[in-house]
Amino acid sequence: MATVVFENVSAHFPIYGAQQRSLRKALFQRATGGAIEREGKNNDRVTVKALNDISFTLRDGDRVGLVGHNGAGKSTLLKLMAGIYHPVSGTVRVEGRVTPLFDAMPGLDGEDTGYENIITSGMLIGMTRRQIEAKIPEIEEFCELGEYLSLPVRTYSTGMTMRLGFALVTSLDPGVILMDEGFGTGDLRFTERAEARMKDFIGRSPIMVLASHSDKIIRSMCNKAILIEAGRIVAFGPVDEICDQYYASVHAAAVSAERARHLKHGKAETHDGALELAEEAAAERVAGRSSMTFAPDAIAPGDDVARLCSARLVVDQFNDTDTVDRNELINIEMKFEVLKPGYVMVPNFHVFLQDQYVFVSSPPQTSELAPGVYSCTMSIPRGFLNLGSFVVGVALTSVNPQKVHFYVQDALRFFVSELRATGLFDAIPGPVRPSLEWNVTRV
Repeated sequence: MATVVFENVSAHFPIYGAQQRSLRKALFQRATGGAIEREGKNNDRVTVKALNDISFTLRDGDRVGLVGHNGAGKSTLLKLMAGIYHPVSGTVRVEGRVTPLFDAMPGLDGEDTGYENIITSGMLIGMTRRQIEAKIPEIEEFCELGEYLSLPVRTYSTGMTMRLGFALVTSLDPGVILMDEGFGTGDLRFTERAEARMKDFIGRSPIMVLASHSDKIIRSMCNKAILIEAGRIVAFGPVDEICDQYYASVHAAAVSAERARHLKHGKAETHDGALELAEEAAAERVAGRSSMTFAPDAIAPGDDVARLCSARLVVDQFNDTDTVDRNELINIEMKFEVLKPGYVMVPNFHVFLQDQYVFVSSPPQTSELAPGVYSCTMSIPRGFLNLGSFVVGVALTSVNPQKVHFYVQDALRFFVSELRATGLFDAIPGPVRPSLEWNVTRV
C-alpha cells in the first residue's frame, strides 16, 4: 500500500546576494513561490518561504490535483515528494516507489543511441537488463522512431526526443506518479495516441499527484484537489468543490483588479460605484456560455438560405469551458447549414469586452457554397486578449446579393484570467494585450 504523508512541512529558499540587486530581480531568478521575507541584522538576507507548515495524507486510489496561482508552491510540493528538495522543518514520508514525470526527456544522453538510453534509464531505476530488454519491443512500437533508435539522440528533433521519453517512462511499472503540466508528448497526432496510454499508466498507479493550471485537466484526471495559496494549504477535498473555490477566488481577484482600474481612471467616483462595477462583472462571469447547439429539426437563427447549427469555444483542444487563461490558444468554432445555392457566404465573428467592441473577423477568402453543413474556426493567439468578460457574436452574411442571414450577438461568453502571470504589475487597461516580438540591442 502506497501512502504520502506530510507533517508540518516547511520549505524555505535563501536568495544570496540580494542586497546587490533589486528584490524584483531576485524573485525572477528564483521563482519558488510563497512569502518573501528579509532577515539578518540589516535586512540584507532574503528568504522565499515556499511552503509553510503543510500537513496532509494521501492513500491508495487518490488522484490529486494541485491548484493555485503561479508561485503558490505547487512545484515545490511535488519536488519535496520526489525527494529533490528537503524540508527545513517537518517530515515527508512516501511509502512506495516514486515516478516523477516532470520532463518528457528524463536524463536522456545526447551522445548515446535511443536503445542505449532505454537501457541506461531502466537500470537507473533498478531494473535488470533482462527486464529492460523485455520492454524494448513495446517502446519501439509506441514511439515509432524505427531506425532512429540506433542513432545518437542528439540527431533527433525535439518532438522525436519527447516521444522516446514518453514511451520510455510510460512503459515502466508506475509507482506514486508526480506530474507537472510541463510534461509534454510531442506533436498533435502523437499526443492523441498518448492519451489512452497515459490514462492506463495513471490507472495502474496507486497515487497520482498533478500540478496544472488547466481546470479541464484537473477535473478530468483527479478525484481530489489541494488549493495552495502563498505556500499554505487553503483547502483539500473533492476535486469539483476545490476547483470551484479556486476559480471563484481567481474571479474575485480579477474583479478587484477591474475595480482598481476603474477607480484609477475615474470611471467609478466612489467605493459604491466600484462595488457596483464589480457586481456587474461578477454577474457577467456567472452568465458564461461555452457552446450553443440547435437540432436539425429545431427553430434556429437563420432564414430560407442558411441557418446556424452550433457555436462553441475550444481552448487548447478542450471545450465546455468558459474560463480561459490569456496564455491559452482560443478557438471559436461555428457550424452552419446552407439551404440554397448561389450565395457567396462570409462567416464572421464579433468580439466584445462587455459593451466595448473589440474586433470583427472573417475569412480572407470566400466562395459560393453549395447546400450542406460547413464548419469554420477562428483562432485567437495566445497572449492576445486582456483580462475580463468577453462576448462573441456569430454571424453569416453573403455578398451579391448582400444579406445578413443570421447574427447572434451574445452566442458565447467567456472570462479571461491570467493564472501564470510573472512580475509585479498594475492592472493594464484595454481589451487586448498582445504578446508581440521585441528586440532590444545595444547600439
